Amino acid sequence: MSGLAIACPGQGAQHTKMFDLALQSEAACDWLEVYSATTGVDVVALAASGENLFSNRNAQLLICGAEIATWTALQERLPQPEVFIGYSVGELAAYGCAGAWNVKELGLLVPQRALLMDQVAPAHAGMLAVKGLAATALDDICKCYNLELAIINADDHFVLGGVRQKIELAAAEITAAGHWCKALDVAIPSHTSVMRAAVPPFRHLLTTVPARTLTAPVLAGINGLAGAEATIANTLSAQIAEPVRWQDCMETTLERGVTVVLELGPGRALSRMFDELGATVEARSAEDFRTLDGIVKWVETRLA
Repeated sequence: MSGLAIACPGQGAQHTKMFDLALQSEAACDWLEVYSATTGVDVVALAASGENLFSNRNAQLLICGAEIATWTALQERLPQPEVFIGYSVGELAAYGCAGAWNVKELGLLVPQRALLMDQVAPAHAGMLAVKGLAATALDDICKCYNLELAIINADDHFVLGGVRQKIELAAAEITAAGHWCKALDVAIPSHTSVMRAAVPPFRHLLTTVPARTLTAPVLAGINGLAGAEATIANTLSAQIAEPVRWQDCMETTLERGVTVVLELGPGRALSRMFDELGATVEARSAEDFRTLDGIVKWVETRLA
């Protein structure tokens, strides 16, 4: 059995050329024009400027815009995916790729998600990626520095969220102990309990813009399971303040018989994590290719 999974990354990887592939497609250009008009932000011009790409609002607009536009450029040319998966805000993009909402609806949902998160986020906060710590040591670090587990990427690969000053102190201790860590280019402690006040209003917004029938399942970040359209408002809103279990999402993807994973970009973080699983799955990022034709040829060859 073989199948294709489409993966949508989250914040931290946006850059000036993130729309290059999408702009090779007339359909994607049309999509981006409507998306930009609806959000009030010319996302292609914003990316090209290279200015303030990592603010929470701009990052969410850019990431969702680039990923869904890239899929719009590819979807008529690739086999039907077995599943869509999304990392952090990439989960919202994954639902967009799966047809849950049209471009104007996404132009409402994406900036509102960012706004609600900005309104409740503490000042001077951030996130810290950590590798090599055992679960017990990680728990001690969280307790000592008042940090929370935000994302589970692997048995020894996590992302923590909290106040920036505490993150810096924790990073110093982790580094001194010989482990790897890196502060991420984000100012919102997503997927931690301090964000919980943003959950009810975003859930309400999602109920007012009900999802359409999906073209393929989307895995919920909070549990790695594929739910029905009726559960999207609950799981997608809960994800703002609950840990993303990306390891579970990857394992579920493999259990569904997937052998090829295409990361829509920007960045290559998700394809690298699939490579690190050591499983019989080939994963690449759209960023690895110069043209849409190159992506299509690679996928077709691997699924043949």
